[in-house]
Amino acid sequence: MILLIAKKEVKELLRNNRFRLTGILLLILLVLSMCISWNTNIKIQQEHRAAEELARQQWENQGEKSAHSAGHYGTFAFKPMPVLSLIDNGLNKYLGVSVFLEAHRQNSASYKQITDQNDLARFADLSPAYVFIYLMPLLIILLGFNSFTIEKESGTLQLIISQGASKKKLVLGKVIGIWLALLLLLIPIFILGFCFVLFSNYENGDLLRYILIVISLFVYYGVFIHLSIAISVWAKSSNLSLIILLSFWMISALLMPKLTADISKKTHKTPSAITYQENIKTALDNGINGHDPTSEKAIAFKDSLLKTYQVKSIEELPVSYSQLLMQEGERYETSVYKNAMTQLNNVYLDQLKVHQFNAFISPTILMRMLSMQFAKSDLQSHYNFTYQAEEYRNALISSLNSGPRGAVDSDFFKKNVKFEYQPVTLAQTMEKSTSNLLLLVVWWLFSGLLVILSVQKNKLK
Repeated sequence: MILLIAKKEVKELLRNNRFRLTGILLLILLVLSMCISWNTNIKIQQEHRAAEELARQQWENQGEKSAHSAGHYGTFAFKPMPVLSLIDNGLNKYLGVSVFLEAHRQNSASYKQITDQNDLARFADLSPAYVFIYLMPLLIILLGFNSFTIEKESGTLQLIISQGASKKKLVLGKVIGIWLALLLLLIPIFILGFCFVLFSNYENGDLLRYILIVISLFVYYGVFIHLSIAISVWAKSSNLSLIILLSFWMISALLMPKLTADISKKTHKTPSAITYQENIKTALDNGINGHDPTSEKAIAFKDSLLKTYQVKSIEELPVSYSQLLMQEGERYETSVYKNAMTQLNNVYLDQLKVHQFNAFISPTILMRMLSMQFAKSDLQSHYNFTYQAEEYRNALISSLNSGPRGAVDSDFFKKNVKFEYQPVTLAQTMEKSTSNLLLLVVWWLFSGLLVILSVQKNKLK
């Protein structure tokens, strides 16, 4: 009986012009967005490799100079484009793709894609994630909003029940019918996406990450299917059911994400760029400067060295005083920048907690966060890059400060360590995303409970 009801539901949906037109439109948008994202991904990866090679070439061929002067000359660290950004580019376009590394200064990531786009491009950012997360629930609502109301309005519901179909079997058949119709559209798309990832330069864990995105989407779509069935059972007319479901979609997909972003910014304010730099300058002024041996801090450092080595002048030291002073100044500056970055990151993490809290109202926020986490285009992945870039800067400057005295040539620079980015592992991602995944499952269970309650409270006649 359940399969018969599901089969009838699928046939009716496939005959429905509303489903066919919307489905074809979404199918075209998904294929188009995947092709565009794949092409963009390949282009950016090529540009990234070319820029990385050029920066290294410039570093190794900068000419004869002192090692510390090379630290002021600087170089770049580039963030590789994750393969799954072709599904969800997330925050990548807002956070920058490279960091300029130099002595005495920590720079933030630059070359943000968003700065190259006009207002229209920023508004109409078509990506597979946008279609999957924001538009596909609309199709589900169109599939399910009148699954019961149309039977009630046409009088066929009583006929079906009189033929021996229980309320449980009827609801289950409707749910399976909507799932089958939806899978006819989604399975080819998910296979296409899998092929795009398979034929890209994917890393270990990327295929599993893609599967996790697909599983999360299935749970997310399950929430909207449950809600559509529950409202259709409860509502007295198809119009009322459609209005309620569209209102929920607008709150979940449009209102709450914007409202949450505004609330998080107000409750956990980030300092302006000017204030941030002024605070760092004040902290730097209160510490040791590796270029100023006459400062109070530098004299105290010199006295401590003389005491340690039990000599009376820096000329008697068995080590290079200027190099040690330079390194001490660099160590202090690094601690100042690290503290400032940690404090700023903590503010952003507090803002993320606001998003997680508001996910109790909006499953769309949850799905968006999960999609970015699995695609390695979230804030955690960016912090991982900036942290490694800063660690590399410290190691590079330290090796320069402790390098040979006098001028060095390209042979010395070729031996300097290269920046090798280690992306966030799947285990690290799972540690951060498990709570979001569980909350999405809670949404699925809660919406399923609403279906059960709506059937029990309504006589379906």
